[in-house]
Amino acid sequence: MEQDGMASGSEATGCGRQGAGHPAEMSRDLMMQPRIANHPHQHAMTLVGHRTVFAVHMTQFYMEEHKYQLIFEVILPPRIAAALGGHRRRHPCDWFVLSNDADDLFTIPDIASGRRTTYRAQIFQGLPPFTHRAEENPHFYPWSADRVRPLLTDFEAQVGRVVMFRPFAHHLELPEFATYLLWGREDEAHLTNLQTGRQHSGPFQGLSFGPDYDHVLSLRQRPPGLDDAQLEAGMVLTAPGIRLRHGTDGRQCIPGTNPIPPDRPLQLLYRGIQPALTVLPGETFLFGTAVINSPDALRPDQICLEVSPTPQAMVLNDAC
Repeated sequence: MEQDGMASGSEATGCGRQGAGHPAEMSRDLMMQPRIANHPHQHAMTLVGHRTVFAVHMTQFYMEEHKYQLIFEVILPPRIAAALGGHRRRHPCDWFVLSNDADDLFTIPDIASGRRTTYRAQIFQGLPPFTHRAEENPHFYPWSADRVRPLLTDFEAQVGRVVMFRPFAHHLELPEFATYLLWGREDEAHLTNLQTGRQHSGPFQGLSFGPDYDHVLSLRQRPPGLDDAQLEAGMVLTAPGIRLRHGTDGRQCIPGTNPIPPDRPLQLLYRGIQPALTVLPGETFLFGTAVINSPDALRPDQICLEVSPTPQAMVLNDAC
């Protein structure tokens, strides 16, 4: 599926409405073509944090509109913030997704540049079911109005401080070990892995990108020893226990399931060297390889998308 664009691992699909002129004019093939121009889109953001809520953009290596990692503080209207907080306390393991409305599209550079500071938004709980046939629609969006009811709707999201804006460069090498950004505010801290969207295809082949994985989780507590500025700005940490390439021949070994279970202490290296920092992971809200990579960049055992499902009461009858 395509989220923001999302892909199940079998095929990439379209999303929302996009294109030159009217977004819906853009075909599936054109969406996959390399280009510089970004077209306004719907974007799915994983929500983390309670006292300060952050939005973490879901990525795709093979579609220009989603070749960015982006984290920003999102300021919600008080009634929405209170309602979201209540739902998250009742469902602490669930995935909550912020999406812009279908009639209020933007690009990720719009947000990162400060040109867009507000947008009409909805919040969804979990991922609704879909079929491969549904994915064949070039404008398929999992959280479209004909498929699922939003948890919270009819509000304006305000873009606060941008924590990270990171466009992908397709010539970069996959590192030997996973690298994460740790960030947060006050007593809350979160992790997301820094992805590498390397070009996977060779000469005379159709373009493909990957492999890597998307991972968003919170920690049980703020790690000791960090000052407020470091935590708010974000710190780069390496996970030596999560290998991405074999040390002998360099073959990729991207994990096919969440490598950071909750409540098992995790040792991270500051800037990839000493000193070591031990953190206590909490819940993972999103772990997946199936959305971000071109399908041929993965082995069958590596294709996964670990997120909570949408409650059945919110799924419309014709969702599949």
